[in-house]
Amino acid sequence: MILSPRKSVTRFFVPLIDVLILLFCIFLLMPFVSGPDPIEPGPAAKDKAAEEALPDESKLLQRLLKEERIKVARMERERSAKLTDRLAVRVLEIDPASGTLYYYDPAREDIKTDADAERLIRKQKDAAATGGGVKDVFFLILYPRRVPGRPLSPYPTGAQEEQMKRWFKDVPFGFDIPALSP
Repeated sequence: MILSPRKSVTRFFVPLIDVLILLFCIFLLMPFVSGPDPIEPGPAAKDKAAEEALPDESKLLQRLLKEERIKVARMERERSAKLTDRLAVRVLEIDPASGTLYYYDPAREDIKTDADAERLIRKQKDAAATGGGVKDVFFLILYPRRVPGRPLSPYPTGAQEEQMKRWFKDVPFGFDIPALSP
C-alpha cells in the first residue's frame, strides 16, 4: 500500500526553484552592473607612442610632404607602365607531327627533357634581366595551327601537356589553343 507523503513536495521545491531563478537572473545582470572592462592599449598604440614626435617646423613638414609626393608619383608611373615594358614573352611551339616542344634561337631547338626546359628558362630569365631592367618572362606555348586541307594534329597528347606543365610550373606560362579561340 502506497501512502501519500504527509508534507507536500511542492512546499519544498517551489521556493527552491524561485531562489535558483533569482540567482540565474543576478548572474545574467552581473556584466551590466560591473561596468565596462578597462581598455588596455594594444601593441599598435604602444608603437605609436614610441614614434618620433611630429616636427613643428613648417619647412621640415614641407620637405617631407614633397618627398612623399615624389614617392606617390613614382608608384603611379610604375603602376601605369605598359605591360610590354614589364613582361618579356617567349613563344614556344608544339610540332604538329610529333608533339615535341621547340623554339627558335636562331635555329630550331627542341625541348625534350627537364634539363632542356630548365636551361631554356634560365637563359630566358638572364636575357630578360639584362635587356633593360627587371622583366618577368612569360612562356606562351602555341598549339599546332589548323592548316586548310589537312586534318587537325592529334598533338600534344595529355601526357605531353602534363609534362610541359611540370617543366614550367615555377614560371608564368600559358597555352594558345586555336580550337578554343573564336
